[in-house]
Amino acid sequence: GGLTAYLTLDGSEGRTAVHKNMLFDDSVTLGIGASYDLQLYHNGSTSLISNQNGNLLIRNQADDSDIIFQADDGSGGDTAYLTLDGSAGHTVANKEINFEDNVKATFGTAADLDIYHNGTDTFFDNATGNMKFVNYADDKDIIFYSDDGSGGLAEYFRLDGGDADGTLTYTKWADNSIVALGA
Repeated sequence: GGLTAYLTLDGSEGRTAVHKNMLFDDSVTLGIGASYDLQLYHNGSTSLISNQNGNLLIRNQADDSDIIFQADDGSGGDTAYLTLDGSAGHTVANKEINFEDNVKATFGTAADLDIYHNGTDTFFDNATGNMKFVNYADDKDIIFYSDDGSGGLAEYFRLDGGDADGTLTYTKWADNSIVALGA
């Protein structure tokens, strides 16, 4: 039976303050901007954030804080799928990212390196400079595997970092290997 404020029209601050939850029925658009430029909408089963003019900027200006994209974890809970980590200064993929066939993961300002699968084969396409495979781990190797002819994997050769002494490069081939050069 008492009184409580739900909305305050504050002329001195030039704003309207909302003191209680505001409910918009399904299929009612919340429009922001003179021409409904930003729209928030729910039709009963799907929610939509739609921008009609200019760029849509999502910004977190809190020091050392993140922007976290969450979705259902498959068991009724929520989990992070992608984190824009403000304190570490990088992006973290919290779940596997699947690139469909013929969709390239590109690297470099001019998309200098493409990695993709075309439905049949996998490609590493380099358009600028050398392509370098580097292993910085002490006394470790770069090992090349492929099908063993019966559905398993076999090591075909390795660049042996443990045997290298800084003056020679070692490539090891397993017993009974054949190295064929020329026709």
